[in-house]
Amino acid sequence: MGSLEGHVVPGSMFIILSVWWFIGEVLQDRLGNGIAARAKPEPGKRQSKLIHPLWYPCLGHGKLSKFPVEPVIKVVFAILGVIAELPASKATALFDEKGEFVPSHVDNYAHTAMYSFFGLTGVVDLVMVYKLLPLPPKFDYLVFSMAFWMEGLLFFFHLHGRDELNVRLHTILYILIFVSGAVFFLAAISDQFFQITGFLKAYLLSLQGSWFFQIGFVLFGPNPWKNVPSNVEFVGIAFALHAIILLVMHLSGHIICYQCFVKQKKSNEKFLEEMYEEALMLEEP
Repeated sequence: MGSLEGHVVPGSMFIILSVWWFIGEVLQDRLGNGIAARAKPEPGKRQSKLIHPLWYPCLGHGKLSKFPVEPVIKVVFAILGVIAELPASKATALFDEKGEFVPSHVDNYAHTAMYSFFGLTGVVDLVMVYKLLPLPPKFDYLVFSMAFWMEGLLFFFHLHGRDELNVRLHTILYILIFVSGAVFFLAAISDQFFQITGFLKAYLLSLQGSWFFQIGFVLFGPNPWKNVPSNVEFVGIAFALHAIILLVMHLSGHIICYQCFVKQKKSNEKFLEEMYEEALMLEEP
């Protein structure tokens, strides 16, 4: 990740997933597409409380809506990340001829570990979808929380010997990562907190993605920032701007979609009432 591309790639992955989660939260939950259908009880069994899985199915009612696209994409993203960090970067050799660690390759293996944990979340999703193992409810949230905690731990120990600007940028990142891990952990153990997780998980993932972009352009962009006190201090302000802008965007998106659903519902109800009145008039002698 010691390059602009190394920060843009994971940032893009997080943003893409956050956009998909936003779509799933505002559209699929309201339309009841696929998710509720998968939770229907078997004949003769009492219906249990609906627990939404971590991932969202595709819109529609075709074969694609029944296929776990999101878990597969998470696995593919992880594989691509590992390939980019090791074979593509020619960093597969962890030890040199003397049996010592290759310093320039250690970071690649740390990033590989990060990608591997997020790929594991996709594998767990697939295991739960196809019922390959009787895992407990919300186990996918717990594993996703673990992926964030491991990512945060890797970045926490990623700062040795770096300048103050670099440290400040990555400190904000691992704090954000630990907060995200805590959110998914609370969602796994608390039914009350679980109700607001849909909004938080998309927001926090988009914030992490945008901050990856910020780090990449600050350190490796066309005009890298200098390690001076004013730039170091502005990093916190920059993060606050990211946080509030994305929060406004997410809230605005939810408001717009909610109002559209309300208007559509009223329009459908009005149309049904008119059709019913017309039917009554035709039945009159």
